[in-house]
Amino acid sequence: MKKVHFMVKKAYHPLLKGVNWVLAGLLSVLGFSGCDNGNETLEYGSPYATFTFHGKVTNQAGEPVPDIKIEVNASHDFGNPALSDATGHYSALFQAFPVEDFQVIASDIDGEANGSYRNDTIQVKVGKEDYYEKKSGNWNYGSAAKEVNIELKEKE
Repeated sequence: MKKVHFMVKKAYHPLLKGVNWVLAGLLSVLGFSGCDNGNETLEYGSPYATFTFHGKVTNQAGEPVPDIKIEVNASHDFGNPALSDATGHYSALFQAFPVEDFQVIASDIDGEANGSYRNDTIQVKVGKEDYYEKKSGNWNYGSAAKEVNIELKEKE
């Protein structure tokens, strides 16, 4: 019985090897032809836009407030913080997913040096009218700028 099983196994071995070669050849040809997209361009990445938020930080008397940290939050991702200068001006430049709703967060980080102010959060909408540079490709939505002036209240 063992001898018959061995002979059958030996007889089918070349046949199985040939079938494997044919199947491997067919799968490789079909696999490559299944990946043909015609003239479509494949792109990887995520849509983005370049945003600039700028403005002036003042106190309730209209005087400029220096050394205020400004952060812009879009969907809980903070860009690099900006700092108001001696004239109260700031500019925050960053790239983010093109959304409409942002939060501009102003924080007094210098203590008593320039007065003591309460932190403030301002809701800002960026619309299509704020884009000064339109799309340049499928992923780049362009560039938008928004002026956001901030008036801080003194701590009591």
